[in-house]
Amino acid sequence: MRVLLRAFQISKMLEVAASLGLADRIADQPRSVEGLAREAGAHPEMLLRLCRALAAFGIFAVDADGTIAHTSKSQFLRSGNQPTLHHAARYWTMASNWSAWAAMEDTIRSGKPAFEAVFGMPNFEYLEAHPDEGRLFDAFMQHSPDDRHAAVLDAYDFSGVKLLVDVGGGNGGFVRAALARVPELCAVLFDQEGVVANAEVTHRLTAEAGDFFERVPADADVYVLSQILHDWDDGSCLKILGNCRAAMRRDARLIIVERVLDLTPGKTDATSFLSDMDMMVLFPGAKERTLPEFNALLEQAGFAAARLIPTRSAFSILETRLAAGALSP
Repeated sequence: MRVLLRAFQISKMLEVAASLGLADRIADQPRSVEGLAREAGAHPEMLLRLCRALAAFGIFAVDADGTIAHTSKSQFLRSGNQPTLHHAARYWTMASNWSAWAAMEDTIRSGKPAFEAVFGMPNFEYLEAHPDEGRLFDAFMQHSPDDRHAAVLDAYDFSGVKLLVDVGGGNGGFVRAALARVPELCAVLFDQEGVVANAEVTHRLTAEAGDFFERVPADADVYVLSQILHDWDDGSCLKILGNCRAAMRRDARLIIVERVLDLTPGKTDATSFLSDMDMMVLFPGAKERTLPEFNALLEQAGFAAARLIPTRSAFSILETRLAAGALSP
């Protein structure tokens, strides 16, 4: 309990270590604190004390002479590690998250997201107006801390799929991983203009700008909603699902990638409940959902009950199709 109460301090130390690029600078050889400090633009004594404190929790190893080396934990802070926690360390304590979580009590009392109370605007509008933090968010989503993209591709067979639409696909981390895995696949990365404007397109990947509250591209074999629905309240989710249904052929599939809560004690990864708290703080009506809650949304939107496919990560796949009696508008 004493450590849990001070966990925010560990999070901030990890963020500083990631921002200074310590794990990348150490690479495969132990480094002197003086050399690291010089490269990172840090004060040698203060940097040594930071590394000693992290080493107390198994993150980096510090010798008596001030030599700093990797441990199995600190390797995850390397930006090139697969998977990597480098971007997560920077994202979770960036200024807006830090401030919103500081006001979490307001959310518990009022039922409204602390983020909008603190910043006076929705989270996604804030990220658009603050591109440095927006890029941190994109990097965090692309480099999923628990290797979500690879876990989904290991668990679900996309072979035989000719065209996939990644709805709200951000900077394309998932769709590029899918294209690398499935040689015959082509894909459309669909997101807002400011998101896809700089997307790297190829002969197999096109980028299309649009708003999933208005429409999604038509006539694909598979539609993917990866970590989209948990950002929105039920009414907004129904609009997104309705637009997917309107675009889908009768033989098309919808793949939803989300954390699925099992309320039986011990059945769900604890970080999924932390994610539920994050949704509560950041977005109005947003939440992680149980399988019955997902199926209730799908039924209302004209889809069949989902087939639940677990992955080796904290995320699950929900596969669904148009309900037998549903007609695409």
